[in-house]
Amino acid sequence: MTKNVLILCNDNSSLSIMAQAILNKNLQGIEVESAAIKKVKQLNLNVKKALIKDGSFKDSYQAKSIEILKDLNFNLVIVMSQTPTKKLPEFSNETAVIEIEYEEPNYSNSTNIERFLKTIKMELIPITRDILEL
Repeated sequence: MTKNVLILCNDNSSLSIMAQAILNKNLQGIEVESAAIKKVKQLNLNVKKALIKDGSFKDSYQAKSIEILKDLNFNLVIVMSQTPTKKLPEFSNETAVIEIEYEEPNYSNSTNIERFLKTIKMELIPITRDILEL
């Protein structure tokens, strides 16, 4: 049975899309979506290039608002932010919700983005695997 994961960040232009791509590529048995909590911004082109280089980019990875996904059920919600988020949508009692604070890399530097992708791989893959018991 496929488990559904939602990655949230403030604008869905970089952090959450990177996490979505990495988790979808590296974990079997899950379907990962990402969305913006606040204001949707366009996908950062340098992030897109780094994901293409990593082999984890899909054309469907585009910035979107949480409103588009509000009626879906998720087993896990991961909130990625630089500062704790005070206002999150309501999720069912069966949904595990975690918040992880990240300091965003300099998105104009591809080396920094690639290092950050490695950090996401090292941290989010095991966390997600453990919580969902994959």
